[in-house]
Amino acid sequence: MKKYWSLLLVFTLLSCNKQSDSGTDEGDISETRANVKKEAAASYSEPVADKDKLNKWKFAVEAFETPMTFKYLLKIQYKELQVEDTLMIPDFGIQPVVEMKKGPEDLSCIIGFKGKENEFKEYKKVKVEDGELKITALKSYRKAVKK
Repeated sequence: MKKYWSLLLVFTLLSCNKQSDSGTDEGDISETRANVKKEAAASYSEPVADKDKLNKWKFAVEAFETPMTFKYLLKIQYKELQVEDTLMIPDFGIQPVVEMKKGPEDLSCIIGFKGKENEFKEYKKVKVEDGELKITALKSYRKAVKK
């Protein structure tokens, strides 16, 4: 009888440790990317209306993958000014998907990501204010702790 319970315990432990077909536990995303894409993961652009008819300036924001799964490089342009920043997407146990939408003001962009329900989660806003670039955190997110 003791042998039976030992076998049952081993079988139960092995079945609880079973991994999904992807080779990782469900909801466990690798912290690094095997292949970093060279093209932008998300982008937004709009022309800058200006009295200067010679230049075709723009306001643009692009997010690029990095070797770290939840870290993106932001490249921001306003006229001739080019700035870089980082974007850290929270790990909710799903592959991150960055999205960008037009902001409420002219020359503004809302940077966000898709949540578990495929909804857009606002994260940061990039805008031009009085001729200067401003980057503002709109919301903060954290993974819920299991009890």
